[in-house]
Amino acid sequence: MARILVLICLAWPLVGCSPALNWREVRFDEAGVSQLFPCKPVRQQRNVVLGGGPQVLVLQVCDAAGTTWALSHVKASDPVQVPVLLGALAAAAQANVGAQPAAPAPHAVPGAAAHGASGRYRFAGRAPDGRPVQVAVLLYARGPVAMQLTVLGSELSDDAVATFFGAARADA
Repeated sequence: MARILVLICLAWPLVGCSPALNWREVRFDEAGVSQLFPCKPVRQQRNVVLGGGPQVLVLQVCDAAGTTWALSHVKASDPVQVPVLLGALAAAAQANVGAQPAAPAPHAVPGAAAHGASGRYRFAGRAPDGRPVQVAVLLYARGPVAMQLTVLGSELSDDAVATFFGAARADA
């Protein structure tokens, strides 16, 4: 009987351990990056106007713990356009929720090139349905590809955002 009580006491903390965030590394060969995601992302593709011209935006997105997690990328036809695309991605992310433009905080991504709009952004705004949202964005570039990591939800876990952004890798 004592052994059973010991086993129950040892197992009790594990009862609530079905994590809402099930982290896994995902490689996106078309963008040349690897990324840790807290859920299994689904690929989407959209034609958008960005940086003054038509672009193909590829998006990997999933929802976990009441939060949306996304990696999107746009490939510039000319590498000189990468800084323009990064700036346009930052402006679009802020405008999508009605946030004021802000400058990025520094954030180095292994294997990524540094550009003026590269870095971390954190802002608040409103979703299309009017509910308040928090948004964290990380922008970086790998060659001619502009990358955007986005975390969006009513409340964001600083630890989860740090894990998501800290796992960004621009593979060689």
